Amino acid sequence: MALSVLPWAQQLPASRLTQLPKEARSVSRSNGAERSKALHQRILDNNFGIVRCKDLVWRRQDSERFYAEHSGRFFYQRLVEFMSSGPMRAYILAREDAISHWRELMGPTKVFRARFNSPASIRGQFGLTDTRNTTHGSDSLESAQREITFFFPDFCADEWMKKEEPLFRSGQIRYDHQNQIHTLSLSS
Repeated sequence: MALSVLPWAQQLPASRLTQLPKEARSVSRSNGAERSKALHQRILDNNFGIVRCKDLVWRRQDSERFYAEHSGRFFYQRLVEFMSSGPMRAYILAREDAISHWRELMGPTKVFRARFNSPASIRGQFGLTDTRNTTHGSDSLESAQREITFFFPDFCADEWMKKEEPLFRSGQIRYDHQNQIHTLSLSS
């Protein structure tokens, strides 16, 4: 899960990033390092800026708390177990209309549908089952804000919008390969 941003180092869009609704959160739960690298590159190739990124391993309680709204549904147990079974990477991404762009890039939740209708999507290429479909993305601004707070409790979206977003928008950033995020590149 992550918030979405554009890969500013590769391309800067002419459009402006002006509102939090353009942020999205995404989480990738990939099977293996190669898929993780491929997913990261897809984020960059699709003009998302990486505002924050971190690797983590959830305990069962973390997964249960995050997916509490699905408690009692038929897939809940499998989802909780899968999400707490190994490492994952959470992102805050940014770009114009990030949520809808990220959801389109992910493809349908159902892997069979993704492979048939959106074979080039992330889930179409990397998803294994409907539970192990590789990635998650916020479906609304409200979800993005809630999920960002869950994964990045020290991140203040309002402060980022005031202080960093204008610099991202004006191209005063660079991609930091070591930390795998976009950072400000202010000259002294």
